[in-house]
Amino acid sequence: MKHIGLLSVLAVLALGAALAGCQTINPTTGDVVKVTDVRTAAVAACGFLPTAETVASIIRTNDPKLATASAIAEAICAAITAKPSNSGAVTLFSVPSVPKVNGVPIKGVSG
Repeated sequence: MKHIGLLSVLAVLALGAALAGCQTINPTTGDVVKVTDVRTAAVAACGFLPTAETVASIIRTNDPKLATASAIAEAICAAITAKPSNSGAVTLFSVPSVPKVNGVPIKGVSG
């Protein structure tokens, strides 16, 4: 049973390492945008640490407006601080909306 737990931990660590290496090239400047740079910029901008998986997924959208670490961080910060619009409708079951950037759900921790 301990072997299964160890294998699970190793699989998660391998996935994290693979995602941490994810990067894109800014089409305008040719600069490399790394997951770690985006995460650092988001913490600096709004105190939110997005998961590596979230950042990698945003990078993979290849949106030219999100071609720099700071642009991605700003989009993440804007998404997590946006207030949902109040349509005035009352519902029995209220489901909180998940903030998204380019359709990617934003996951992480506030610090």
